Amino acid sequence: MNTKLLISLYTYSLFIVLMFFAFISAYPLYLLAHLWSKKPRVYFQKVVQQYFKLFYLLMPNAGNITIHNRYNCNTFHPSIYVSTHQSTLDYTLLATVIDDYVTPSNHFISDYPLFFKVPKHGLGIHYIPKGNLNEASKGYQSFIEALQKDSSVIIFPEGTRNPSSLLKRFKGGAFRLSVSENIPLIPILINGSGEIVTKGSNITKTIQKKDIHITFLDPIYPKEAETFATLAKRVKTIMQTHIDNDKMYAKEERQETPNAKV
Repeated sequence: MNTKLLISLYTYSLFIVLMFFAFISAYPLYLLAHLWSKKPRVYFQKVVQQYFKLFYLLMPNAGNITIHNRYNCNTFHPSIYVSTHQSTLDYTLLATVIDDYVTPSNHFISDYPLFFKVPKHGLGIHYIPKGNLNEASKGYQSFIEALQKDSSVIIFPEGTRNPSSLLKRFKGGAFRLSVSENIPLIPILINGSGEIVTKGSNITKTIQKKDIHITFLDPIYPKEAETFATLAKRVKTIMQTHIDNDKMYAKEERQETPNAKV
């Protein structure tokens, strides 16, 4: 059997097994946390976060995961994290370092009855079907409520995985939230996850270990009277500039910041 296929089967099986134990471990704490916390979801996420970290330690083709500018993560409460999106791995990568968040998804698993909506209530993953304006409106309102409760939001503004270094057009949701609630945006650049798994295939691209770099850029605040469309263009320009200068930027960062497993 093809080596890449074997690694892929092992990786998906590992993920399913770890998530099974993660949910079993986290759910009792989540239920108990209702007694003393207004945000029991945070306790669920903290437990699952450890299993995500274990997943990357055991994943055969994931190398070092280096976090750059970690001081911009979990520092500004609440924040709207807007990230590049190369791979299906990206959400779990961000969930290993970001605390207390909600995030949209167009995958039905978060609302699937078999899972008792645990991904939604425990992990904060809100299912928003593509093209469903009614559900999109409900999701937008739920994110406003989350921000008002001091929780952050994670959004991939391109709306899809993008294997190219040229960013696609940003969708407006994250920037509408930022302008309407006056919340800072934290741009994130993920580099390397697309070398493991990318759009168009669930089979790993490589049997070699690939390093992943996650860079948290400085917060960007909406300017007075700035429209969400103008803000989106400004943020996209900043992110694209960092991507275009990535080789030089990454070299400088690696000299300043020692590699560290997530």
